[in-house]
Amino acid sequence: MFDYPAAIIALVIGGYQLLAIAPLVAGPSDAIDNGFENMMQGFPECQFEGMYIAPWEGIDQPSQQFFDGLSPEKIEDDFAYYQIKTNYYDLPVTEIMIPAGTWGVYAVTFDVPMEISQERLQQVFGSSFETNEASELGLAPQLIIDPDDAQKSIWLCTSPF
Repeated sequence: MFDYPAAIIALVIGGYQLLAIAPLVAGPSDAIDNGFENMMQGFPECQFEGMYIAPWEGIDQPSQQFFDGLSPEKIEDDFAYYQIKTNYYDLPVTEIMIPAGTWGVYAVTFDVPMEISQERLQQVFGSSFETNEASELGLAPQLIIDPDDAQKSIWLCTSPF
């Protein structure tokens, strides 16, 4: 009935905005994950409320809603590792690590090299999160190169011992 290319050209020439014929589908990395962003609100200051598990106390789920229905990929050396696929201010996140013991260490793995993460975090937070006195005191995160993959970066909060 319609010759779609001709109809599209006619609509564009007529000054109308054209809607896509096929539905647009956003992948998980394109969607805004409000649950993840809400859970991360305290991360730039290394402030975490209930973001841990303690299996010996029967706490096998962090209190943040983001973790509802998620299970750790592994629990190793007092840390719980969650494999996820989301975005945080346009940085692709592939993993989050939280305490599963007494260590106060939290980490978010970005699936981009450190330079890209630094640039984006600088734009959003006004800091590239280099190692400094605040990060050494556990008051601010630091951004490091993933020791297992130089094409990834890790945003890390470490509480002092």
